[in-house]
Amino acid sequence: MSAINLVMAAVLCSAGEARFVDVTDAVGLGPEVVPETASRLCLADLDGDGRPDVVIDRHRVFLNRPDADSPIGRRFVEVRPEPPDKTGLPEPVRGTVTVFADLDNDGDLDAIIAEYIDSNNEKWEDHGQRTRWRKGRGDGTFAEALPFASATPATTCAIAVGDVDRDGRLDLWLGNWYTQYGASYEGYRNELLMPVFSPHPGIRTRDWLCRRLPREESPSPLAEESEEEAGDEENAFDEEHDAGGRSTYGAMIADLDGRDWAELIELNYGRRWNRCWLWKADRSGEATVNWWDNVAAECGLDGDDIRHGRYPDWAVERMAQRDPPIELEPEKPFRSNGNTFDCSVGDIDNDGDFDIFLAEITHGWAGESSDRSRFLVNQIKETGELSFVYDPRLCVDRIPEGVNNWNQGDLFCELADLNHDTRLDLILSSGDYPDDQRLRIFLQQEDGTFADSTEVLSLDHDGSQQVSLGDVDNDGDLDILVGQTFFRYSTEQKAGRSPHPRLFINEASGGRKSITLRLKGDGEQVSSDALGAIVRATLADGTTMSRQLIGIGGHAGKQRDFIIHFGLGDATEVEELRIEWPDRAGTVQRFEQVKAGQYTLIFGGELK
Repeated sequence: MSAINLVMAAVLCSAGEARFVDVTDAVGLGPEVVPETASRLCLADLDGDGRPDVVIDRHRVFLNRPDADSPIGRRFVEVRPEPPDKTGLPEPVRGTVTVFADLDNDGDLDAIIAEYIDSNNEKWEDHGQRTRWRKGRGDGTFAEALPFASATPATTCAIAVGDVDRDGRLDLWLGNWYTQYGASYEGYRNELLMPVFSPHPGIRTRDWLCRRLPREESPSPLAEESEEEAGDEENAFDEEHDAGGRSTYGAMIADLDGRDWAELIELNYGRRWNRCWLWKADRSGEATVNWWDNVAAECGLDGDDIRHGRYPDWAVERMAQRDPPIELEPEKPFRSNGNTFDCSVGDIDNDGDFDIFLAEITHGWAGESSDRSRFLVNQIKETGELSFVYDPRLCVDRIPEGVNNWNQGDLFCELADLNHDTRLDLILSSGDYPDDQRLRIFLQQEDGTFADSTEVLSLDHDGSQQVSLGDVDNDGDLDILVGQTFFRYSTEQKAGRSPHPRLFINEASGGRKSITLRLKGDGEQVSSDALGAIVRATLADGTTMSRQLIGIGGHAGKQRDFIIHFGLGDATEVEELRIEWPDRAGTVQRFEQVKAGQYTLIFGGELK
C-alpha cells in the first residue's frame, strides 16, 4: 500500500471522528480520469453484485471492484468504450436525462434515456435521438435502443420511475418544460408511460401506453391514447388559471397517502405552481369512474402562502433607473411561487407518514413571494386527508445580512440518516451561482430542528450539482457521490481550478449500527426493483422509522442506489421489521429481532 493510501486509511479509521472523507482520487475517479465538468451522475448496481457502480455524465460507466491498495478496499474501473459506444450509452446532448431501472424484470438494470426536443426553437438542430430505452446486459453495457414511440417529442428534462398502479411493471413519469422558452408561458403536458402487456419475454416498443394528464385544475377524465392514436394536438393555455402551462423541472412518483395508486408529483420552474396528481375512483354509481385530480393546492404542495408577486423596492427602483426605464410590475398569482427543482420524501418525525423537502432556486431580487426551500410536514395522521404544513422552526435559509442581491441555488436534495441516530438528515446540493453555493448537510437535532453541520463534517464542495447516495464500501452507512460545475463563476473564482465529481465516504456514524436492506420483487406481482416498497423498523423503545424505496425521481433524473437504510441509534437490533410490498394484494412481511447488518429480501422469502 502506498504512503498516501496508508495516511488515508488512518484517517478513515480514526475512532469516533464524525466526518466525511473525500476519497475521489484514491478510488479512481479523480481529475486525471474524469478531467471535465460532470454535473449529472449516479450510483446504481449495474452488474447485480450488490454494490453500487458509478455512472458519470450519463454515459461513462465505472464498476465497483475490490482493490487491496484502496483505502476503502474498493476501486472504480471504467468500462471502456472500445470500439465507440460499446457501453451502449452515447454521449448526451443538451438536456439528455439517463436513469437505470429494470424495465423488463429480468434482474438487470436497463438504461432509460429521455431527450430534450426543442423543436419550436429555430436555432435547435435535430440530433435524431428520441426518448428510448436500452436493455441492460448485467455488465455495465447496454443493447440497442428501443424508442417509446408514444412519448411526445418534447422538452423533457425530468423523469421518475415507479410502479404507479402496482401491477408489477415499472412506469415512467416524464416531466416536460416550455414549448418554446421565452416565447410564452405554455408548456408541454407531462406524460405517464405504462406498459400494456406482460413484460415477458421482453417489453416491445408498441406495448407502451401514453397517458396524458388533464389540462384542467379540476377532476376530468384520464386521457388514454395508444401509440397509434397519439397525436400532436396543441395544448390549450389559460394564462389566468395556469390550466395548460407547465415548466416542469422535477418529477416524482411517491405514495404520500397510503391509498391505491402512488401520487405523481411535478415540480415546476418559473415561479409556477407545483402539481400533485392523485388517482381517484368514484364507485358510488353503477360504473366505476376513474380520474387524475391535481390536489396540490388543497394539500399545500403547490406553493407557499405568499402570492402577491411584488418585487422588493430596491429592485423596482433599480429597474426604473435603467435607460430606457423598466417598470417592474407584480407578477400574476400563477407566477408568484417557486422555482422548484427537486424534492425528497421521508418520514422526518417518525410518525409513520411521509414528509417532503422542496429544493428551490431563490433570488433576493425576486422578493418574498418567491418560495424558499422548505420542509413540508405531512398531516394525514392528524386530519385524515393528505395535507402538508410548513413549520418555521425547520427553516434552512442562508440569507446573508446586509445583502440585497443574494442567491440560494438549491438544485438537489436528499433525506437520509447519515449519523445513525434514527432521525433523517438533509443533504442540500446548491450551485449555479457564485455566492457560496455548495454541498451542505443539515443534521436533525433532538428537538426535530435541522442544524447546518457542513463544516463539522469536514465537507468542502462548492458549485455542487447532482447528488447520489449509496453504501459504496458496504460498511452500513450512506456515502455521497456529487457533481460539480463552476457555472456563472468569475474568471478569478475559476483560476487554477477545474470542476470534477467527488465521492465522500461517510465516517459520521459514531460507532452506531444500522440495517441496510436490498429488496427484490418476483417480476410478476412486484417489479424486480421493488420500487415503491415501504419498510418500517421498530426499536425496543417504541421508535418506528419508516422508509420508502424511491430510487429515481426529482430534478434531471436524480437517482440513488436501490437500498433501504435505517440507523439504529444506541440499539443493535430492531424489534420488528415490516415490509409493505407494492403489489395489488398489499402483501406485508414481518421479521422480529433483526440484528444490525446488510440483508437481501426476495418477495415472499426470508432475510439473507
